[in-house]
Amino acid sequence: RVSKLFVFVFADCESYCKPVKGNLKINMKKYCKKDYAVQVNVLDMETVGDWAKFSVSVVSVYKSRGEPLKRGDNILWVHMKDLACKCPKIQMSKRFLVMGGGVSGPERVGLVADKNSLVIQWRDVWTRRLRKFQRKEKKGKCSKA
Repeated sequence: RVSKLFVFVFADCESYCKPVKGNLKINMKKYCKKDYAVQVNVLDMETVGDWAKFSVSVVSVYKSRGEPLKRGDNILWVHMKDLACKCPKIQMSKRFLVMGGGVSGPERVGLVADKNSLVIQWRDVWTRRLRKFQRKEKKGKCSKA
């Protein structure tokens, strides 16, 4: 069963995943659209049904709409179809900026990332830019973006 799913997934990945072109730019518009923006360190992964459950350490929280996020241990859920298509592409022991929408349900506590989330390897130069976005959001700039 699983192999059939993965064959379908790989054949369909290009149309399923959004093109990466331009996706690596972090701008105010993208920041405003997402429910959360965090820097995480990926520690471990296990499979739970159709989901990949990543143990992550939240290094910094730049945005948290709804449920307040804290630094420290957390869970990042990614559906196996998204993971198989590498949208998002997540690697162990690396730091990532994760900007996503949608809240996990009662069966999955933590963060959820999917093909529409921005998951890119962390660069230290982003710290100042994300803090600037935070300040602008507090001044009500996201409602105009």
